[in-house]
Amino acid sequence: MLRTNVPPWVVAAFLVIGVTSCEKNNGQAVVLAKEHIDAALPNAETPNAESAPSPDAQIRPMANDEIAVDGYVMKPEERGTNRDPRALKHEQWIVKVRMLDSGRTIEVRADQAQWEKLRENDRVKVNCRIGRYTGTVWGAEIE
Repeated sequence: MLRTNVPPWVVAAFLVIGVTSCEKNNGQAVVLAKEHIDAALPNAETPNAESAPSPDAQIRPMANDEIAVDGYVMKPEERGTNRDPRALKHEQWIVKVRMLDSGRTIEVRADQAQWEKLRENDRVKVNCRIGRYTGTVWGAEIE
């Protein structure tokens, strides 16, 4: 029989990290906007996000026919289609809400039925997990 001894301080450290890593936050929010993004084409070539820019890369100004959405530059007609750089392998229904207690803006992924029921300026209850030290939103859902 194989027996391993784990020092108690290791177990305690994992418990402390697990308990203190994030906190649940519930509150009322107002729907600011809704957006649907189609699924990306299966053979679409996407740029590798891990690749470093080449040393001769130049920053260029945005053209008059381009828009910036969530840090991505695209043509307006590409937004929400399968050519949107934010498109994944599955469709996305995104609801942007503003928390009433903190004023924080959060993007919540919703299912299609829930997304269709919501309208701008609706009040909803949002449950989210926020990192205690960084303030990063790790997950959010609309009740």
